[in-house]
Amino acid sequence: MRRSESEQQLQMNNLDQRMRDAYEGGQPVLSKAQAASVRHKNFLLLCGLVSLIAILLAILF
Repeated sequence: MRRSESEQQLQMNNLDQRMRDAYEGGQPVLSKAQAASVRHKNFLLLCGLVSLIAILLAILF
Protein backbone atom coordinates (compact mmCIF):
# COMPACT_ATOMS: atom_id res chain seq x y z
CA MET A 1 0.00 0.00 0.00
CA ARG A 2 2.80 2.41 0.89
CA ARG A 3 4.54 1.81 -2.44
CA SER A 4 1.38 2.70 -4.33
CA GLU A 5 1.12 5.99 -2.46
CA SER A 6 4.76 6.79 -3.22
CA GLU A 7 4.22 6.10 -6.91
CA GLN A 8 1.13 8.30 -6.94
CA GLN A 9 3.02 11.11 -5.25
CA LEU A 10 5.88 10.77 -7.75
CA GLN A 11 3.41 10.88 -10.65
CA MET A 12 1.77 13.99 -9.20
CA ASN A 13 5.17 15.68 -8.85
CA ASN A 14 5.94 14.81 -12.48
CA LEU A 15 2.57 16.18 -13.54
CA ASP A 16 3.18 19.39 -11.60
CA GLN A 17 6.58 19.82 -13.26
CA ARG A 18 5.14 19.18 -16.73
CA MET A 19 2.39 21.73 -16.07
CA ARG A 20 4.97 24.33 -14.95
CA ASP A 21 7.07 23.64 -18.05
CA ALA A 22 4.02 23.98 -20.31
CA TYR A 23 3.05 27.26 -18.64
CA GLU A 24 6.55 28.71 -19.04
CA GLY A 25 6.74 27.59 -22.67
CA GLY A 26 3.33 28.97 -23.58
CA GLN A 27 2.70 31.95 -25.79
CA PRO A 28 1.91 35.26 -24.12
CA VAL A 29 -1.66 36.54 -24.46
CA LEU A 30 -2.03 39.91 -26.19
CA SER A 31 -4.53 42.50 -25.10
CA LYS A 32 -7.00 43.87 -27.63
CA ALA A 33 -5.02 47.11 -27.81
CA GLN A 34 -1.78 45.27 -28.50
CA ALA A 35 -3.45 43.12 -31.16
CA ALA A 36 -4.91 46.22 -32.83
CA SER A 37 -1.49 47.87 -32.81
CA VAL A 38 0.12 44.84 -34.42
CA ARG A 39 -2.66 44.69 -37.03
CA HIS A 40 -2.17 48.38 -37.82
CA LYS A 41 1.59 47.98 -38.19
CA ASN A 42 1.12 44.96 -40.46
CA PHE A 43 -1.34 46.93 -42.60
CA LEU A 44 1.12 49.82 -42.95
CA LEU A 45 3.90 47.42 -43.85
CA LEU A 46 1.71 45.79 -46.49
CA CYS A 47 0.81 49.20 -47.95
CA GLY A 48 4.49 50.12 -48.10
CA LEU A 49 5.40 46.90 -49.87
CA VAL A 50 2.58 47.30 -52.40
CA SER A 51 3.70 50.89 -53.06
CA LEU A 52 7.30 49.80 -53.52
CA ILE A 53 6.30 47.06 -55.95
CA ALA A 54 4.10 49.51 -57.89
CA ILE A 55 6.96 52.02 -58.16
CA LEU A 56 9.41 49.36 -59.29
CA LEU A 57 6.96 48.09 -61.92
CA ALA A 58 6.36 51.66 -63.15
CA ILE A 59 10.11 52.22 -63.51
CA LEU A 60 10.78 48.91 -65.26
CA PHE A 61 7.85 48.99 -67.70
